Amino acid sequence: MNSSIFTQKRHIGFQVLILILIVLLPLHFYIQSEKENIELKAQKSLQIYANKVANSIYKFSNSNETEFFFPRSNIYKSAIYTIDKKLIFSLFPKPINLDDLQNSKKYSYYIFNLKDNIFNASYLLVAKKKDYAQLIVNVVAILSVTVMLVFLAIFSIIKQSQKPYKELNKYLENFMKDAMHELKTPMGVMLLNLDGLSSIYKDNKMIKRAKSALKNMIVIYEDLEFFVKNKQIKHPKQTINLSNFCHERVNFFSDLLEQKKIEVIKNIQDNININFSPIELSRIIDNTLSNAIKYSKSNTKIKINLRKNSKQIILSIIDEGRGIKDTKKIFNRYYRGDRISGGFGIGLNIVKQICNNNGIKIEVKSKEQEGTEFKYIFSIYI
Repeated sequence: MNSSIFTQKRHIGFQVLILILIVLLPLHFYIQSEKENIELKAQKSLQIYANKVANSIYKFSNSNETEFFFPRSNIYKSAIYTIDKKLIFSLFPKPINLDDLQNSKKYSYYIFNLKDNIFNASYLLVAKKKDYAQLIVNVVAILSVTVMLVFLAIFSIIKQSQKPYKELNKYLENFMKDAMHELKTPMGVMLLNLDGLSSIYKDNKMIKRAKSALKNMIVIYEDLEFFVKNKQIKHPKQTINLSNFCHERVNFFSDLLEQKKIEVIKNIQDNININFSPIELSRIIDNTLSNAIKYSKSNTKIKINLRKNSKQIILSIIDEGRGIKDTKKIFNRYYRGDRISGGFGIGLNIVKQICNNNGIKIEVKSKEQEGTEFKYIFSIYI
């Protein structure tokens, strides 16, 4: 599944990259083309203005006038040079070297070759500032429309690419629901028959092992069922005698405890009532107790403490097992501290969700090779 998601993301990323290139390449050529058009128009206007200035120079050269008024403009700048490219007169803010015109980014230039004149000028330089304001407006408008179209295209691509995965998820969800329904009945029948056989063959080790394995399967099954149906089914609260409930859950695991020769020391205060969902409560206790059994060695002890004070109900389950290396990761979904011991790594994640939804504080203390304590602090009770 992770590989499929990665492939999907890579495919979407590739399509988005293609879309961006499709947009940027034409835009790049459009900008280059428009800049060339702007420069051509500038050159034409500069030629016209250069002719106008040159005609003024020629007219003055052929007249008897003693004063020459060099043509001025708000748009154009001009200057005249000798045949050696030495400056004679300039209207530019700073002197312009004719040999450095190619390096200018600020002005568009045109050089006019003058005929004989009174100033002995050979070159007339006219220039105007480059103006890309309209081009910028056009590019911004194009980009705005393009970004919107690309966004819609990406949205459409993502929507279409997600469709098969949504269908697959729906199929898997229906399959899981059907599978859970089909598994529940045979598991119940198996447990009922094993109980019957154990009452006849009380000391049969094979029957006890089968019952232990089946009860492990039931805990995993109930975790999966809760995980699959949690969003669709509400778990109503009711008044529960938590003291009796703890005794019942210990009895449920009696075969597993006997199989590993684990002694349970119960320090359970009587008649503690709580307003809680029995399904959610069983997930908390069953997961914690089954993990304590699973990760404990044979011939060890598990302590179950339940007490109530004026503000809280405190339930703790303490084992003498191998301990937990990193207590911060154990509530992460699919995290498994020991892959050999089985499970899907969703049990404690379900416990964490239930506790978060009901305002239950969890405290975990653990030392490797010494044991672990899970403490649940309930602040709401009746």
